[in-house]
Amino acid sequence: MRVAFDSRPTADRHGIGRYSRRLLEALRDTVGTRGAEIVETHRPRQAYDVFHAPSMQGAMLHSPCPMVVTIHELGARTRLSERLRGGGIHLRLRHLAVQRATHVIVPTEALAQEAVAELGFERERVVVIPQAPDPAADTADQSSPTTTWTWQDVGRETWRVYESALAQPERPCINRRGTGPPPDHPLWRQSRSLSMHHAALSPRELSSG
Repeated sequence: MRVAFDSRPTADRHGIGRYSRRLLEALRDTVGTRGAEIVETHRPRQAYDVFHAPSMQGAMLHSPCPMVVTIHELGARTRLSERLRGGGIHLRLRHLAVQRATHVIVPTEALAQEAVAELGFERERVVVIPQAPDPAADTADQSSPTTTWTWQDVGRETWRVYESALAQPERPCINRRGTGPPPDHPLWRQSRSLSMHHAALSPRELSSG
């Protein structure tokens, strides 16, 4: 298995950047006997088996291979229902790109439920993988750990998500069973509107992270 990993967020010292760095290290530490390879790139080709965007900003509208996206929050900045009126076309396309993912990773069950309710994802394709404490951080800053997971645990579970994505490459996360948002939900109206707009954008704009 060849995995394309969007490592651009690792440049940030905090938040998503720290998650991306620790996950990348853990994936390499736990590759084991899988015969897999991690390549740092945000422009995957068909030669790759899975593409992982460790943040919503890296999601691709037209990924050439099964795509996994990590969602860290659905606050006012990221929740589609709150950004339809104020967001630009590129931000809206980013949300549509996330819906093209084969699987989504979230850190908590509460966020998983929110992603299903707000973005219409199939629940079985939203995988909860808690984020482990930062081993390099001051223990005083982690006096009340919320998880006993290690980054090796996170790496192993993420590999399982990649394997699931590879086994089900043609099925996006979006709910098609009628249990997500109703047909008149802004999500669907916006998706129909975007289908007319994205054809006018260049392939480079559509595929950029």
